[in-house]
Amino acid sequence: MGILTTSLFRRLRTFARSPRKLQKLRDTINELRWLARTARSRWALAGFKGPIVAITGTKGKTTTTRLISRVFKDAGYRVGTACSGGIYVNDHCVLRGSYGGADGPLLAYRAGGTDVLVLETAHGGIQRYGFGFPRCDVAIFTNITDGHLGELGIETLEEMFALKWRLASKLRRGGTIILNADDPLLASATPPRRAKVVYTSIAQNCVAAAAGLGAVLYRYTAGPVVKEVEGRSETLAEVSGAPLLLDDMLTYNAYNLLAAIAATEAIGELLPVSQESLLRSLMSFGAVPEDNPGHFNLFDLPGGRVVLLAGSNKDSYRRDAEILARLQDRQPFPVGRIIGVITGIGTHSNAYMRDLAWIASSVCDEIMIREPRPRYRRSRMPGEIPSILAAAAVQAGLSEGSVKVCDDSFDFVRDLVLHSEERDRLIAVFCAFAQEPVVGLCRRLADLAKQLR
Repeated sequence: MGILTTSLFRRLRTFARSPRKLQKLRDTINELRWLARTARSRWALAGFKGPIVAITGTKGKTTTTRLISRVFKDAGYRVGTACSGGIYVNDHCVLRGSYGGADGPLLAYRAGGTDVLVLETAHGGIQRYGFGFPRCDVAIFTNITDGHLGELGIETLEEMFALKWRLASKLRRGGTIILNADDPLLASATPPRRAKVVYTSIAQNCVAAAAGLGAVLYRYTAGPVVKEVEGRSETLAEVSGAPLLLDDMLTYNAYNLLAAIAATEAIGELLPVSQESLLRSLMSFGAVPEDNPGHFNLFDLPGGRVVLLAGSNKDSYRRDAEILARLQDRQPFPVGRIIGVITGIGTHSNAYMRDLAWIASSVCDEIMIREPRPRYRRSRMPGEIPSILAAAAVQAGLSEGSVKVCDDSFDFVRDLVLHSEERDRLIAVFCAFAQEPVVGLCRRLADLAKQLR
């Protein structure tokens, strides 16, 4: 051991200490540290006796994770949750920050999640370090969209699907895989052998490819949730009044409700949940911003309304723009002028960012552009991303006076609602590339709304 230590010390002393090589060495050490954490997490959780529910996909991961956690918490179990919003035990936030990677599972377990672990698994953690758990009992795939293309060398939807599909290999024998039947890539995927297959759908005429082979299909059709097995249908619950659906304007959230129902039934033998408790959780989750911060939270304040939309890609922006257009003509949300808040990240191409600005400008009367935080600029210079977005907004038809650039904080949103008499104005925060500041804004707006009541 002494010879090896001496040899390593000598090599480090003779290492060429150029800034580039030193940074490479630091990156290598950091990678090894994370790989060691992942291995330790898998080893520690090998003895975990409770079920593990893992959620991946492009959109809906965090909402689905939080909703499933609420279901089991309301049923009386100790639930450990790791997601992009933090580490939670029974709705109590233990650590704030993004924990959708390999470090989340062990932290959620050690914090007190002794009965069940509900884990968001983001593509970055999968690509770099794999999974922080050895096996899971339920694997949920929400969808595969273009939200993170261009990152980590992933350029196509097929490549993104192949990366996220690695979660299927972590499913225990006899475990349940839950797939979105309305997503073309997931509907055509070949599930692992000896896995129980469940599909979810909100399309009226969708029939999952494997439904005739014994797979279960959970369907939402503007009111009831229906469970279909080999041609037999059973109505499970009426959820049209669920806060997550916002009077059926947010129908995409029905996928989260369906996945929660499917996951609850999948591990019902290990952790029974009564139908009454399940329905109570589904019909209460999302009633207050704290349930799902940063995901379509609406605040009614003296200087106008603020809605946090949590968009992170073109598909999300289009969906949210359509909902904003519907809000303008609908009570009880009378809307006059819409101010959109947008930003971009350095990994997006110029064309992609211009598309984001065009979509937001199609429904907004004014655009406020946030400078992204330094770590999200990547190799871009300060001011470069706002310049691209501002130019695109003007090209989309907004006047130059209607396009403003702000710093990387959200203080201007608070100032807008405190210093205005414009009651019917709506401030729509499209961007959620960084979860931490959006969640922080949600907390501040919730506190402000309570103070002004």
